[in-house]
Amino acid sequence: MLPLPAKQSPTECVRIPSQLSARILLCEDGQDNQRLLASLLTRAGAEVVLADNGQMGMEKALAAQETGQPFDVILMDMQMPVLDGYLATRSLREKAYLGPIIAITAYALAGDREECLDAGCDDYIAKPIDQTTLLAMIADYLPNAPKQAERPPLETEDLRRST
Repeated sequence: MLPLPAKQSPTECVRIPSQLSARILLCEDGQDNQRLLASLLTRAGAEVVLADNGQMGMEKALAAQETGQPFDVILMDMQMPVLDGYLATRSLREKAYLGPIIAITAYALAGDREECLDAGCDDYIAKPIDQTTLLAMIADYLPNAPKQAERPPLETEDLRRST
């Protein structure tokens, strides 16, 4: 369950952008996290492709790039089997993959952010993931989306959360 922001009761509505027009590669080995994030992103308007580990993610990202349909954003869990997110990201960058990669990690220490950025990630978000922060971060990397400071209010849908 995602934490509620301060001063918000469990019955209040959380506003989620519903205009996220993007192809997103979600590299995440945890099935619960896959379902949660894929549902959130799909409800926000994104097309989501799943990869269960870094090797699969790297292969899908490169194949999409080679066919001229690269992903708009890659969400990369940093701790996965077969090939972790650090090595997958480094390998993508070595193969000239230029698209935005956002690290997702359970670690929230200061050094962890730098380690993700050093591996080639463009940004970083720690678990548990704040939905609004994640959607705004993704929107900031979309090629035709206005940056957060200049973005008009998005149409939203209500999402009720319980404790």
